[in-house]
Amino acid sequence: MPEPKLELAAKYLTNPQARKRLGLSRFQFNIRVERGVFPRPTYVDTVICGGVTQHVHYFDENWVRIAKAIMESAPGNSGDLDKSK
Repeated sequence: MPEPKLELAAKYLTNPQARKRLGLSRFQFNIRVERGVFPRPTYVDTVICGGVTQHVHYFDENWVRIAKAIMESAPGNSGDLDKSK
């Protein structure tokens, strides 16, 4: 698994950080991004690791606000997202 680049990690949230802010598991987070429920990542860095091209996703604070709003407006959601995340 590729490591985030320091200059990008200082400016953006990494995938695990964004997931934690939303209180989602890796699966819950990734499936929402893949299916287009959440917007595209703010920035996608393409890296070659062991001869394999991989994509590292980065998210800014605005992206997190939009994702939270999507979760809060989802059918069946009581609007009680854990505000501590």
